[in-house]
Amino acid sequence: MLIQICIAMLVLSAQAVERCGQCGMHLAKFVKTQYEIQWIDGTVTKTCGVQCGLTQQILHKDRFKSSVAKDYVTGKSFDAKTGFYVFGSKVVTDMAPGFIAFRQPADAEKFRKESGGRVLSFDESLSLWSERRKAVH
Repeated sequence: MLIQICIAMLVLSAQAVERCGQCGMHLAKFVKTQYEIQWIDGTVTKTCGVQCGLTQQILHKDRFKSSVAKDYVTGKSFDAKTGFYVFGSKVVTDMAPGFIAFRQPADAEKFRKESGGRVLSFDESLSLWSERRKAVH
């Protein structure tokens, strides 16, 4: 009986793990970089970071409504379209080469000076990632 209870607890705890909607990584490990997509049907997809979120938006652009990113400095969520993104820095957060989200342009620029990469708008990030995906696929 004790073994059955232990197995049931393991199964339940495994089911409770929330995973990235693109790559399957454990979301709790990426609290500072999570990205959330709202679809036109009202459903939500959470991803480990901007790169996986942008991938979902590219793959399902006909269903996309809006997205929310987490500011790397404060951890607070904001409308992803208004953000600034450092791409290709030496800091790997969730995926490489990686996009790191900032709500304020000054924070993105400061991070870029310290860690490399380049600062992009949301539209520039989406365009760059779309082109890179085309080159690989």
